[in-house]
Amino acid sequence: MKILVTGGAGFIGGNFVQYMVNKYPEDEIINLDALTYAGNLETLKSIEDKPNYKFVKGDIADREFIMNLFEKERPDVVVNFAAESHVDRSIEDPEIFVKTNVLGTTTLLDASVKYGVKRYHQVSTDEVYGDLPLDRPDLFFTETTPLHTSSPYSSAKAAADLFVQAYNRTYGLPTTISRCSNNYGPYHFPEKLIPLIISRALNDETIPVYGTGENVRDWLHVYD
Repeated sequence: MKILVTGGAGFIGGNFVQYMVNKYPEDEIINLDALTYAGNLETLKSIEDKPNYKFVKGDIADREFIMNLFEKERPDVVVNFAAESHVDRSIEDPEIFVKTNVLGTTTLLDASVKYGVKRYHQVSTDEVYGDLPLDRPDLFFTETTPLHTSSPYSSAKAAADLFVQAYNRTYGLPTTISRCSNNYGPYHFPEKLIPLIISRALNDETIPVYGTGENVRDWLHVYD
């Protein structure tokens, strides 16, 4: 089986690529990444010479490039990790989030329909559901919770999710979506919360408090 993983040089995608390459040597893993600020091929050094691994540099929003790649590689499965994902950055520059997260996703979906991909998986986020009230610890998000976004980032991811669902219904493309909570683990980008707090503590620097300090986050280890 040939699996195209987009955003495979990022934090979660990179851990996924390493896991897949090592656990399923009979499958071919193609890692597509634009190598923007969060992409780091150093995290993939241990597998770069593996016979079932290939890296391709490119932008998922570049339609001509994506169509040519699908024509050449004919992937059986697409796993889309590629996304702009930093909330603060999305407030400063929403347009790039729309380009990558929405237009990039629809480009991948179009190519998947055209070239008969057997499964398209969209890696989304629980942030599409918005926030839960602090005074209701009994409430949880479920798959039936309405989308209620609160930032340009989460809005772009929710829009992408809706396109994925639409392509399943309109074109019959086999699709799945995962909406996990905050991830942590090896190779985490240093501006994210846990590595930021650790690095500041190690350097005896001030540790930032977000808001009033009352907010609660759920965390999921990247291997899980």
